[in-house]
Amino acid sequence: MIKRRGLAFKLSFYILTAVLVVLFALLYYNYIITRNLALDDAKKDAQTLTELTIARIENILIPVQNIPENIVSIVESKDTIERLGLRSVLEKIILKDELIYGAAVAMAPIILDGDTFYNAPYLYAVNDSLILKNLAGEDYNYTEQAWYRLPKELGRAVWSEPYFDKGGGDIMMATYAVPIYLNKDGNKHFAGVVTTDISLHSLQQIIHSIQIFKSGFAFLISSSGNIVTHPKMKWNDSLEVHNIFEKDHSAEMQSVIRKMLGGEEGIMSLRGIGAEQRQNDWISYGSLSPSGWSLAVIFHEDELYRSIHNLYLKLIGIGIIGFLIIALLIFVISKRFVKPIEKLAFATRKIGAGEFDFQIPSFGSSDEISQLGDSFRIMQQELQEYIIHLKETTAQKEKMESELQIASSIQQQMLPAKRTIPGGENLDYFGILRPARSVGGDLYDFVPVDEYLYIAIGDVSGKGIPAALFMAKTLTLFRAKLSGGKNPGLIAAEINRDLEQYNEQSMFVTFFIGKLHMKTGELQYTNAGHNLPCILRSGGDFMMLKGTHGLPLGSFAEQDYGTDTVLLSQKDKLVMFTDGIPEAVNMKNEAFGEDRLKDVLLKYSGRKPDELASLLLAEVDAFASGTDQFDDITLFIIEFNQ
Repeated sequence: MIKRRGLAFKLSFYILTAVLVVLFALLYYNYIITRNLALDDAKKDAQTLTELTIARIENILIPVQNIPENIVSIVESKDTIERLGLRSVLEKIILKDELIYGAAVAMAPIILDGDTFYNAPYLYAVNDSLILKNLAGEDYNYTEQAWYRLPKELGRAVWSEPYFDKGGGDIMMATYAVPIYLNKDGNKHFAGVVTTDISLHSLQQIIHSIQIFKSGFAFLISSSGNIVTHPKMKWNDSLEVHNIFEKDHSAEMQSVIRKMLGGEEGIMSLRGIGAEQRQNDWISYGSLSPSGWSLAVIFHEDELYRSIHNLYLKLIGIGIIGFLIIALLIFVISKRFVKPIEKLAFATRKIGAGEFDFQIPSFGSSDEISQLGDSFRIMQQELQEYIIHLKETTAQKEKMESELQIASSIQQQMLPAKRTIPGGENLDYFGILRPARSVGGDLYDFVPVDEYLYIAIGDVSGKGIPAALFMAKTLTLFRAKLSGGKNPGLIAAEINRDLEQYNEQSMFVTFFIGKLHMKTGELQYTNAGHNLPCILRSGGDFMMLKGTHGLPLGSFAEQDYGTDTVLLSQKDKLVMFTDGIPEAVNMKNEAFGEDRLKDVLLKYSGRKPDELASLLLAEVDAFASGTDQFDDITLFIIEFNQ
């Protein structure tokens, strides 16, 4: 689809695509880096917020702890309890801190005259009234309560686990109890505890009032894992103490709770904590001292990234606007640059259609497009000149090709045509010359003289017109030297002397001359560097005419050429050829070769000379299929029939 578009569209598309990819990569990379930095900062802020929240809760609890500790110090310094007005002491405790729900002074049992006396005055607030009761009733044995036993057994102040104080304050509460020790007979004796109670409902309201991000919340757990405060717990409606492990938590949350119970502090990511189960949440936790409680602050991850999300939405908006502005500028600029190119393209199409005088537009600038227009005008002028020269050259080439066709026709006419040989009615022959170009340097000939038939085949060095002229000269000399019944060696020597004279181009010709007695089949021959002819015997044997009797004709003036004799029998064939056949190559640059030539000749040895020649040339053409003919091919076959 893009390939069919114009250059302006393609230029705009590719540039804008690159700009968009780079812009997206930069924004995304910056977003990830900033997001991670924001997360690190937010985690630090969350931990700081957790520490501040812990400090605020401790500041709430410390007065609750200090009041009974101060009273115990006063009691222990006076070494008596009876001197204090217990009601007034309890009233001062409650009125000093609005978080304190109630206070008690639970004295150790006293045994007099065999009877045990219990005394544990407890003052607590209901609405705007203070109610005083004694916890020493039959239905409330305060000495068995954890808030009394633990400080007595441990010998130190203790925060109790959350509990519902049935028979006492009748609410969910936690108690801070400080043991009292009096000096008797120089020894410290446990005399009771002073307690302050806080309502878990009131403590939860105070913690809930602390702003933790927008939707974050905090909860407290005791050292045993019991929930002290939690936004989902309604202590005023519940009479049960809940343990944090009773809730359905993930393995990550269970691990955090164990770390909290171990007094550790830290921050980690959780999934599915809080109101939105699909969000990633974070939990920051730490311990409160000296209560042994732990505080956890949970907040949603998106609250950490909300500001950066808003920032990047704005950046994306700015990026889109900038992208559109860049797109508009690129399109306008590209159209401005492409318009002259379109005009030049239109002009070139006109010129290509043959309107060589079409006016090429000019541009009033010195930039590359103006230079391109100048180049087109120069090209137009050169093209016009080239067309003129081409017409002249074409005319000359056509004239030359016509002359070459005439030369080829003349060359073929110089070769012996299919005709009856006087006195050679028992001979059957076939010859063909197929030049690599229009004309070639191969030749073959036969001339009957009395009872003999002189035959020849040759291959001039080189190709084309020079070789063709040298071939014509050689053929003329051959025919001129046949008088007087000369043997082939003498004829070759005389032709060689004539060719060597005035041979400034140093051309030469390989030449085979045979003198065949047309009645007896006796063949005298001489070979001047030519391919060895062969004889296909009627019985199926193959025979090469061995021996080369001298160098090619035209090489050296004074050379003697010997002769050999062979006898042809009934149905024997004499096969003569030039090197264009064995040296034909295929696509793998492999030569046809003499072995393959021998195999083909033996395969079709029973055929007539013309059929044998056609089949052999067909094999050569098939072998060299896909390649151009490299050399002239000449084939001359004579069959002797006695």
